[in-house]
Order: sequence, then structure tokens, then C-alpha cells
Amino acid sequence: MTGLDTNVLVRYLAQDDETQLRAVLGLLLKKGATFFVPDLVIIEADWVLTSLYEWTPDEVAESFGRLLTVHNLVFEDEGRIRGALRAVRQGADLSDELIVNRCGEMGCKTVASFDKGMAKRHPGFVIVPK
Repeated sequence: MTGLDTNVLVRYLAQDDETQLRAVLGLLLKKGATFFVPDLVIIEADWVLTSLYEWTPDEVAESFGRLLTVHNLVFEDEGRIRGALRAVRQGADLSDELIVNRCGEMGCKTVASFDKGMAKRHPGFVIVPK
């Protein structure tokens, strides 16, 4: 298995550099090859696509949803990503949802954050330090 970095994933999704896109497709289409996509790469790609490419959260969620169907991509936790993408389609922030979900999985009783939107979305679990 080969891990994928954010820039490879962004080239695949944005398709804005023909040479690099061909290289990425050549890599991903290797017979029998599998590729690991860490949650951190998903978070970074979300930031790059929304901040630099000005994609909407819905466009990112749609693209990431399609990524989950690629047969030779293995995700850190596909269920966590699917849950976060559902929340994004309802107005949440992808990285916030992945953080909250991962903290819950790790047994955290609360998450401390100054992000009032995150606290409103997860009342009682996300606490704002005072």
C-alpha cells in the first residue's frame, strides 16, 4: 500500500495541472495497487480546495463522496468521513466534524474549542473555555 499526500489528492480532484494529473492517474491505475488516504490529507485537501480553489463546501463534499467509491483507495476511517460529509451537507465544517468524531472515538468526555459554531453543533460535548 502507498500513502497519498495532499498534493496528489488535490491534483486528482482539481485536475488543474495536466502533467501532474497524468502522473497521478498513472499511479492510481496501476494494476493491484492500493493507496492509503489519512484523515489529515482529507482535512488539508478540504482547506486547499475551499481556500485556494474557492470550492464550496458542497462541491468538496460531493468530490470526497466520489473518492469514497474509488476501489483502490483505503481511508483511515471511511465511516467517520461519511458522517462528516453528511454533516457538511447540513452546514458543518469538515475538519470540525472529523475532530469531534475522533475525540469521541478516543473516549474524550469533551472537546475544548473557541469555535462557537462547533460548540453550538455539539452542545455539551464541545465546551468553550472561559
